Order: sequence, then C-alpha cells, then structure tokens
Amino acid sequence: MTNTVGIRGRRGSYAKTKERRRAIAEAALEIVLEKGHTALITAEVAQRAGLSEPGVLYHYPTKDDLLLAALRLSDEFEWSTMPLGESVRRAPARAAESLRRINVVRLHTAMFGESSDPSHPAHEYFKERWRAGDERMVESIRRLQAAALIDTAIDPHRASRWIHTAWEGLQLQWLAEQDFDIAAELKLLIERILGVTMDEIDQATQHRD
Repeated sequence: MTNTVGIRGRRGSYAKTKERRRAIAEAALEIVLEKGHTALITAEVAQRAGLSEPGVLYHYPTKDDLLLAALRLSDEFEWSTMPLGESVRRAPARAAESLRRINVVRLHTAMFGESSDPSHPAHEYFKERWRAGDERMVESIRRLQAAALIDTAIDPHRASRWIHTAWEGLQLQWLAEQDFDIAAELKLLIERILGVTMDEIDQATQHRD
C-alpha cells in the first residue's frame, strides 16, 4: 500500500522550502536594489523575509550565496519578459535598462571578478548564465538567418559570443566613465557583427507580427 500521507508530507515540505528560499532571495534583491550589495547583512534579510537569521543561513550559508540568489532572481525577472527570438533586437534597450538598476550591475561586476576562481560559487553561476544567454542569442540569430536578414555564413555561436563580450565590456567601461550611450554603442557593434541594421530587424519583426 502506498504511503500517500508520507508523499504529501514530503511535497509539502519541499514547497515550504522553495517558498522560503524565494522569500530570502526577494529580500536580498530588495536590499541590493535599495542600498547596494556591500550593505547586505543577514539580519536584515531575515527581517524582511520573515525568518530567523539561522533560518536564512540554513538555506544560504554565506553572504556570497545570498548575493548570487539575488542575481539569479534578477535574471529570472529580466528573462521572463523576453520572448524567445528577441535577444538581438532588444539587446541595446536591455543594456540601457539594466543601468537603471545600477546596484545590480555593480553586484554583477563584483561577482564576475570572483567567478574566475573555480572554487567560488559565482563560477558555476556565470557558466550557467553565459550558457543560457548564449542559447537565447543563438536562437535569435538563427531566426534572423531563416528570415534571410543575416548571412547564413555567419556562425551564430561566434556572433553571440562577440555580442555578449561587447556588451560586458561596454558595461564595465560605462561603470567607470558614464559618458556615452551604451545602447547606441552596442547597437552599432551588433550591426557590424551581423551585417544588418537594427532598423531592418525592427521592420522585419513588425512585418512578421
């Protein structure tokens, strides 16, 4: 006989754990957005999440774990509004919009530096993030190739890598100087990488819709 009570109990426990982890991540992201990542402390995360400090540490043992949870949640919010196939067209606008969440960008940059150490938890996070972003960008480029907007001789994976590298580099420079239009610069670089103007991509997308 199947122990359905035990199964329901395990499922209920899993749901509560997931709910608590989500509440902690939301609290951590709120603090980062409001105050910056250097101001994050476990006690305030616990207070905002409605948990005890040991409860927070049970799910996220270190400050780096909390900061990565905030980054993952920020990524989730951003990508949830990104239709599949739109990565190329929306990249310049997304680059500009991300700078309105300047504290998240600063956290991203700080964690990216730490990720060079394979033993740091940020290492796996950025590997996953690059992979996910690359998959979306490659799919977007392939759709544009299928629509005869981009030369099929262009390698989608290589083009995606160049676009993301340009984006990261421009963002890093903007944090230091803030004296140029990141959307305009990224738009120009994408056009050169793909050999098509963003206006042509926009027109084709509107026609398709």
